[in-house]
Amino acid sequence: MLYYAVFIAFAMLAIGSNDKPTISKANEPKRCCIPKQFSAQISTSHGVKLPDGTITASYAYYNISYDGNRGMVGLKGVSFSIPDQQQSNLWIIENTNDGQIYTIDQDSKQCQKSQMPIQPLSCIPGIQNTATYLHSSTYGYGDKPIIGDTWLVTNDNIVNYATVSRDDLCVPLSGHIFLPSVLTALTTTDFTLKIDDPSIFNIPAECQNAV
Repeated sequence: MLYYAVFIAFAMLAIGSNDKPTISKANEPKRCCIPKQFSAQISTSHGVKLPDGTITASYAYYNISYDGNRGMVGLKGVSFSIPDQQQSNLWIIENTNDGQIYTIDQDSKQCQKSQMPIQPLSCIPGIQNTATYLHSSTYGYGDKPIIGDTWLVTNDNIVNYATVSRDDLCVPLSGHIFLPSVLTALTTTDFTLKIDDPSIFNIPAECQNAV
C-alpha cells in the first residue's frame, strides 16, 4: 500500500517543463498560480505497475493542506486497495525544499521515506511557456458557475492534464497524471484559503530514522 501512496501527495501540483516552448493560442485564458496557502479535500484513483509486474490500484480521500511559503504539503485520509478493499489510514507529508515524501501508516506507525519523482510547480504554465491550453468547462450549477480551464503539461515521460479555476484563486480543480507505470486522477472539493491544521506538516518521530 505504501509503495504507490507516495505519488498522491504531489499529483495535484504536478506541473513540469520539457524546455520546449509552445505558441500561445489567441483564445486561451489567462495563466495563473495557485494560492500560497490553502486546505481542501481531494479524492483520488490510482494505478501502479510494480517492479515485479504486479498491477495494483486504489481509491482514497484526503484532507490536504498546502503551504507554499514553507514548501510543504500535508495529507491525512483513508485509502482502499482494489479489488480487496484493504483499508489504510495514511498521513503523507511532502517537503518540496528537499524533495522528500514521508508516508505514514497511522495504524502500524510505519513510515516510508521516498524521493519525489518530479518537482511540482505552482503556476500555469511553469517554465518556458510549456503548458498548452486544451479546453474549458463549467462546474457548479445555476447562478453559481465556476469556469475551469484544462491545460496539458508534459515533461519527458510525464503527462499532466491539469484543470484550474479561471477566477483569481486558480483553484486546482482536478488532475490526470500519467507517469511511466503510474496513473493518477484526482478531484478537489471543500477548498478554503487557510491551513486548517498546521501540525499536518510536522514530521512524526517514527520518520526520523526512515530510509
